[in-house]
Amino acid sequence: PFDGAEQNRMQDQLRTNLTSDEISTRSGGSAGQVAYVEGWRVIAKAQEIFGFDGWSSRILQLQREYEDHDSKNGRWTYSYSATVRISLRNGTFHDEVGSGCKVDKDRGKAIENARKEAVTDAMKRGLRLFGPALGLSVYDKDYVTEAKRAKPAAAAAPAALPPPGPPGPPQLRRHAQFGDAARCSHTTHGT
Repeated sequence: PFDGAEQNRMQDQLRTNLTSDEISTRSGGSAGQVAYVEGWRVIAKAQEIFGFDGWSSRILQLQREYEDHDSKNGRWTYSYSATVRISLRNGTFHDEVGSGCKVDKDRGKAIENARKEAVTDAMKRGLRLFGPALGLSVYDKDYVTEAKRAKPAAAAAPAALPPPGPPGPPQLRRHAQFGDAARCSHTTHGT
């Protein structure tokens, strides 16, 4: 489980809306421009907020919904749906459904990409249930409009670093759950 400080930090981070740099748009056909968050970005933010070992995803179901072959142009169309469970280390979880549809002359690529799209969509939809920082904020059309109008924040100039000191042994830390030893010293083996 997460300790109290971790939980408070995560809650603060999860309540934070995505920045305009983190929100992408694509054509939604008759719906106009649709805001979304790229899959890699949501995963990176989940890693940042929960830690690499603080969350996991599991495919509960992956099902082909549609298959078609257009013999005139030689293109295959595949549509899949996926149900994915996002679990946190403390046992909290959300299940969500996603879909993916791909058209390609290469049947294998159409299948592979439709399956991957469905799983990614379900994962993103599951993560968004944890808060604005993981995609919920793109469902707030007023916020997205305002964020897109605002200029992206200028990158701060890097602070001057002090000159490097003499090299020393790295300090390795051990997570508390693995025993009392909080620090491990680096030892050099050699001649």
